[in-house]
This record gives sequence, structure tokens and C-alpha cells, in this order.
Amino acid sequence: MKCKVSVIIPVYNSEKYLKRVILSLKEQTLKEMEFIFVDDCSTDNSLNILYEFEKIDPERVLVIKLDENLGPGGARNAALQYTSGEYIAFADSDDYMDKNTYELMYEKAKEDDYDIVDCGYYSERKNKDMYLWNKSMEGEVTLEKRVMMFITCGFLWSKLYKSDVIRNSGIQFIERLQYEDVDFLNRLYCRIHKVGILDKPLYHYCNNEDSFTNKGKRNGFFKINDIFSSKYLDNMRRENNFEILRPVIENVVLGIWFDMFKTYVAVENKNMDDFLKIIDKEIKKYIPDYGHNLFFEEQAKKDKVKAAFLMNCYDRNKAKRLIDAISV
Repeated sequence: MKCKVSVIIPVYNSEKYLKRVILSLKEQTLKEMEFIFVDDCSTDNSLNILYEFEKIDPERVLVIKLDENLGPGGARNAALQYTSGEYIAFADSDDYMDKNTYELMYEKAKEDDYDIVDCGYYSERKNKDMYLWNKSMEGEVTLEKRVMMFITCGFLWSKLYKSDVIRNSGIQFIERLQYEDVDFLNRLYCRIHKVGILDKPLYHYCNNEDSFTNKGKRNGFFKINDIFSSKYLDNMRRENNFEILRPVIENVVLGIWFDMFKTYVAVENKNMDDFLKIIDKEIKKYIPDYGHNLFFEEQAKKDKVKAAFLMNCYDRNKAKRLIDAISV
């Protein structure tokens, strides 16, 4: 059987959700598929559930058990070397998809030899259909479209990727770190040439509060952001388009730091002055003139918190006064 789509699913303590995603994969109308599950040192019953699925469908299911916890990025790296499909998809173990998801995405990809196909998704938390890109993004990737990809970034799991693009690029995920999907996607965005848009909500995003990402965002903000900024910018500097795309690449880093800034200033804190000083120093290690990023400046015109964030680059006292005014 020639494999058309390889689906990679990292798993960590997902026993509450695994049977749901397994059922949605078993019911896929596209049959020429393989499902690669990577157990990232689960301590619950996840691995046994996966082995049962592998016994039922050994021709299409592969279970990989890691000896050390590598996070979603490391788990996906382990799976990539085993893929045989024309196209690769990624899914989260606590989500699920419509039964015709991969058939429709595969047909769309073959329609015009697209490097990436993006579909809509249904947000279980927001209870509505969501779309990242509209039909204007379809076709040859221009500089304007590439910039839009960086600004919106999107989700790993809403896309189908031509395998050769990933294999030939040699790109891998950052291990043991949040935002590993941001780094992976943006490096791919530098390399793809043609995008297909499937304006149907095929994937069900459940946003489990116990997930690796949600837990990680509550702990070690500075360390996470610091490591990500360093690794991400080092990776992006190797891309041929780095200098052309530099403002929007740096805008991605600023977005990560702004999330922390916004969370911190939203609550009353007696150490605001110290925080502003530290965050300014941290960001300037990577982007010395971050206060003049043209993409973030445009957003700051409509957002006073973002304006204060940028102002902190060159006038901490004025930034503090603006934050105080917002809090009143």
C-alpha cells in the first residue's frame, strides 16, 4: 500500500482523550494512511491504549516509546524519521478530526501540487468555526503572503505538509520547550512556494488545560522566553530570507515577550519598576531596538498595553505612567 498521509501524534498522559482521537483516525475515509504515536514517557495508561490500537491495525499503526521525556517537539522529531507518506500531518492527542479530514486535504494538496494545505477548525472552547487564512492566501507565495504567515503563524495541526519539503529542509523541532511549533512553522514558511486553502472546519481543537503548553505557560516565563528567543533567532538567521523578513521575524519574538508583559501588568504588582527594567534588559539581548519594530508599532497604535511595552524600550518612566493610567 502506497502511503498518502502520515499522521504524527505525540502522547503524554492522555488516557482521558486517546480513545476519541484513535476513533477519529480509524474512521478516516482516506485509507492509505499511517498513524505514528510517540509516547513521551507517560505515567498513566496511555501506552497500553496505544499498544491495543497497534495490535488491531499493525499495518498502519506504529507506537514509539521514548526512554526520556523530550516534550512534543522531541516526540515529533522521533516520529519524522519513520514517515513514509507523500504528505505529513500533525495532530494533538487531546483533539480529534472529522472522518473525511485527510481525504479532503490530500485531494486539495494534489489539486495543484501544494507544499502546504491549511484548513479551518472548530474551537470546542469558543464553540465556533475558526479560520486562519482565507482564499486570498492560496497559490504562489509572494513576499506579502510570507509576511502574513509570520504575523498569523497558525497551528501545526490544521495543515497538511508535502513530505519532501520537510525532509529536504532538514528542519527539526526544538525539544523540551514551548513554542516549538512557532519555530518549526516559521522556518517552513521561509521555504514553501505554494499554499492551498480548504475553507472547511475539519479539525476539532479542544485546548485541554492539562496540556504541555498550558502547563508550561504558567511556569518559568523568563527562562522559556529566553531559550526560545535564542534558539528561534539562531535558526532564522540561517534562512536565506532572514534580512528581508527580519522585522516580522523579530515581531514574533516580541509577541512572545508581550504575552508575559501583558499577563504581569494585568495584576497590581508592587515590583512593577523592577519588572519593566528586567524585561527591557532581556529583550534587548536579542533585539536592541525593539521599540521601533514597524509591525509591532502598527499594532501599538490601537493597543495601549502594546504602546507601553514598546515605550519601555526607551523611556521606562513614561511606560510606567501609561500602565498606571490604563489600570485606573
